[in-house]
Amino acid sequence: MTVMKYRLILLSSLLILLFSDCKTPTRFKSDVKTVKKPWTNLNFYNDPKNFQFGIISDRTGGNRPGVFEDGVKKLNMMMPEFVMCVGDLITGYTTDTAVIKKDWATVNGVISGLKMPFFYLPGNHDITNKTMAAEWEKLYGRRYYSFVYKNTLFISLDTNDDENYNLTTEQTDFVINTLKKNSDVRWTFIFMHHPIWKYKTNGRFDKIEQELASRKYTVIAGHEHNYNYSKRNNSNYYILSTTGGSSALRGTYIGEFDHISWVSMTDEGPIIANLRLDGILAHDISNEKTAKMAKPLLENTMFKNLVLCNKGELLTHGTLYLTFKNPSDTPLDIKLNFLHHHQLQIENPEIAIQLSAGASQSIEIPFHAIKPITKGTSDLLQFFWEMKYSGPDYPGFSLQGKHQIEVNPTRPSIINHTSPLFIDQTTIELAHPFSKKLSMIAKINNQEAPYLKPIELKESSNVSGYLKNDKEEYSAVEAENFEKTDFQKATQVTNLTTGLNYSYFEGEWNTIPDFPALVAKTKGLATNFAVQDLAQREDHWGVLYTGFIKIPEDGFYQFMSKADDACRITIDNRVVVTDHASPKGTETGTAALQQGFHVLKIEYLEKIGPQRLRLYLKKGDAEDWDPLKSELLFH
Repeated sequence: MTVMKYRLILLSSLLILLFSDCKTPTRFKSDVKTVKKPWTNLNFYNDPKNFQFGIISDRTGGNRPGVFEDGVKKLNMMMPEFVMCVGDLITGYTTDTAVIKKDWATVNGVISGLKMPFFYLPGNHDITNKTMAAEWEKLYGRRYYSFVYKNTLFISLDTNDDENYNLTTEQTDFVINTLKKNSDVRWTFIFMHHPIWKYKTNGRFDKIEQELASRKYTVIAGHEHNYNYSKRNNSNYYILSTTGGSSALRGTYIGEFDHISWVSMTDEGPIIANLRLDGILAHDISNEKTAKMAKPLLENTMFKNLVLCNKGELLTHGTLYLTFKNPSDTPLDIKLNFLHHHQLQIENPEIAIQLSAGASQSIEIPFHAIKPITKGTSDLLQFFWEMKYSGPDYPGFSLQGKHQIEVNPTRPSIINHTSPLFIDQTTIELAHPFSKKLSMIAKINNQEAPYLKPIELKESSNVSGYLKNDKEEYSAVEAENFEKTDFQKATQVTNLTTGLNYSYFEGEWNTIPDFPALVAKTKGLATNFAVQDLAQREDHWGVLYTGFIKIPEDGFYQFMSKADDACRITIDNRVVVTDHASPKGTETGTAALQQGFHVLKIEYLEKIGPQRLRLYLKKGDAEDWDPLKSELLFH
C-alpha cells in the first residue's frame, strides 16, 4: 500500500468518525435497551452557539455592605461565561482623586474575585464630574464601547455623557454606526445605567431605536433601584433592581429586591431569570401590570389623613379621616388595628374594608379624650396595617407595617391653583379627597362663607379655607396669597452670545452670601450648570452666574431648582426661587415674563458633601419640566 493510499484511507476514516459523531446529538450512552425510556428526551442544551452570562446591578446610591459581595460569591457558584453590569459601583460625587482611587480599589477588590470576565459600565455615581470621568478613562479606557460574542452584539452606553440629554450626539452616532457595522448579528443587547427611554434625550435615543427597529434586541438599565419589565417596540426593556444599593426591600411585586440576572442565549433569543440572593424569580416578576398595582399600594401606605378636632385649647373629641384608592383591576383588602391609647378612646379600633377595582373610599375613626388634655400634648395614634391584593394571579402581593399619626388639627391642601400670580383675573378652586360629609369654608381677605363655587379674583387677595364636620370639629386653616401683577418687561439688548458669565468664590457661609461684594477667585463663561467642574476644592464655595434669559412668548413661567446645598434665582431683580439649603433640596417659583430678554442671576452655595445644581423650566401649568437649556441663556 502506497503512502498516498494510506493517507487517503486514514483521512476517510477520520471523516466517517467525525460525521458520525455530528449526527449524534450528544455523547450520551446508556445500557437502557427498552423501547420506553426513563427520560423525556435527549435534546441536551449544549449548542456551542449558545451561552449564559450574568448581570449585576446597582451597588451604590446608599450601599448596604456585604450584599454586592454576596452577589459576586453567588455568580461564582453559577459560573456564567461572563458578567455585565449596569453601573453605580462606587459612591462617587467627589473630585478628590485619592477618594476616587480608594473607592475603585475597594470595589475592584471584590470584582477581582470573579472567575470570569467582568464588563464595566459607568453610572452617575461612577462618573459624577469631569474629574471622575478622567479617572474612569485612566482605569478602563472607554466610557462606552461594544463587543460581539458568539454572533451577539453587546453595546454599553455612558448615560452621564450629556448634562441635559444623557447622550451626546457623538455617542449617539457611535451607537448607530456600530449597529450598521454589525447588521448580521443574531441578537443585540443595549446596556445603560439610566433608563433613558423614559427621559427626554432631544431625539437621540429615538434615533437609536429607529436603527434598532429592524433587528432583534433587548435593553437593560438600572439606576431606579426598582425592577420593571416592559414591552416597547415589540422588544423587552428591563430596569433592574439592586445588588446592594439603597432599597426598602418591600418585595418582588413592588420591584424592590437584591438580585443578579441570569441570561441564557438561545436560538430564539435570550431567556432571562432573576436570581434573588434569597431565591429565583421569573424575568417578568415585576412588570407593567404589577407596577400599576404597586403604585396605589405604596400611595395608600402613605396614609393621607385628616384630623378634625373641637375648638378651644383643650382636646375633648375629634375624628381621623383616611382615604384609600384602588385604580387597579384587582380587589384590594385593607386592615387597620389601632393600639391601645392611654389618653384617647377610639370608637372603632379594628377596621377591615375591601376596595373593588377602580374604587376609592374615605373612612372615619372617631375618638374622644378620656379626660380633656391640652392640644398638642397627646401621644400619637398608632396602628398596625396590612394591604393585599386578593386576586389569584399575584399571591402574596401585600405590604404590612406600623404607622402613627399626630393628634392635632390638620392643615389640609384644599386650595388648587397653578400660579400665585395673575394678570387680569384668576379662578381659585377648593377641593379635598376626604368624606363628602365635610363642609369647606372659604375666606377671601376678611369675608368668610361656605365654599359653593370657584372663587373669582380680580385684585390681589389672601384666600384661606378649612374643613368642618357636623360634630363641630375643625381642621387647621390653609392660606395662600394671590398677587395681581403685570408682565415683567423685557430688556432691550443687542450683540448677545450664548452662555452665562460665572464667578467662583471660596468661603464658609451658612446661607448664600452677597457674592457681588466679594472678590472672585476665578471667572469665566459657562454653557451648563455643572458646578462641580468649576470647583477648586471639595467644600465651602459658591458660584454666581449672570446674564440674560430669552423668553419665547408672554406667559407665566415656573422655575425649579434642585440644589445641594442652596440656590437662588433672580430675574429682573425679583427673586423667583429661594432655597436656603432646604432638606428636600427642591424649590419652585413663578414669574410673569414678557417675550424677550430678561436679566438673570443664579447664585449657588456649596457647604459640605455632594455638589449639585439642576435647573428646570416650564410654561404655565405644563405637565413636564424641561432642563433650563443653554440656548435660552446669553451674556
